[in-house]
Amino acid sequence: MKKKRKKKNYVYFILPGFLMYTVFIIIPIIYVIYLSVFDWSGLGAKVFVGLDNFVTLFTDNKIGPEFWHALLNNLKYMLCIWLIVTPLQFIMAYLFYIKIPAFKYIKFMVFMPYVISSTIVSFFATMIFNPNIGILNDVLKKLGLSQGSWFGDSHWAFAIFIIIVIWQSSGSGMMIFYSNLLDIPKEIMEASSIDGCNEMQRFKYILLPLSLPSCVSIIIMSTIWALSVFDLPYILVGSTGGVHSVLDFVNLVFYRYTFGSVLNGQTNYGFGAAISTLMLVVIVIVTSVQNKILSKFEYEN
Repeated sequence: MKKKRKKKNYVYFILPGFLMYTVFIIIPIIYVIYLSVFDWSGLGAKVFVGLDNFVTLFTDNKIGPEFWHALLNNLKYMLCIWLIVTPLQFIMAYLFYIKIPAFKYIKFMVFMPYVISSTIVSFFATMIFNPNIGILNDVLKKLGLSQGSWFGDSHWAFAIFIIIVIWQSSGSGMMIFYSNLLDIPKEIMEASSIDGCNEMQRFKYILLPLSLPSCVSIIIMSTIWALSVFDLPYILVGSTGGVHSVLDFVNLVFYRYTFGSVLNGQTNYGFGAAISTLMLVVIVIVTSVQNKILSKFEYEN
């Protein structure tokens, strides 16, 4: 009887979260997949079109290149997160772990942008990089250097976008890495000192390997965020993705064709659902491959 009661307690504890997840995540995903085979403007009857929405996405001379270019930008952004942002997060966490001068103040300043909304971050970016009212061009002008249009320049826009992302999002991964480093037993660090390890050896053979669980979690979350980015580029350059679509991402394409009346002059929730379904498949494939590689790497270490 006691075992049955314990099992029931677990069920009661899990049930509210499971129901909420099912209602707000699972059911909407199933409905979007269902909607992807219809032509529907949001009003009137749905018209079943089978796989026509997907065929249009792959074969249309305008929409196809637009979608794949946006997806390539998502993947490029994801690689920047992996290769630039994540290493920076770990390096900052390590510097705070060894307690550099004024590390508490610097830690607060690094983490603070993470709690600021993307709207405010975009406003700050506009005040700096806007060619007309931005501070950067004023400073360059006083120094006698050439000014730029920045987000209006296809050579600079993506790089500046990554800089803004680094400023905004470094704090989250940094705190996860920092917490992981603090959890490393002091006995291990003391034993390494007794054995004559220098700081570089401790970093390479102790701190870095023991931070792998945090690294795996951060990379997985960052991948999903990179493949679903919308708010920051939308506020910075609008729904068109900027000059030459240099900051065009899949969610902006979704917005244009679902709500922006770009396709046939009207909204089309079915076509937007097809884009969402395809991106769901892409995210599942990328994260599955990623999980397999990362779990293998973690096991070997």
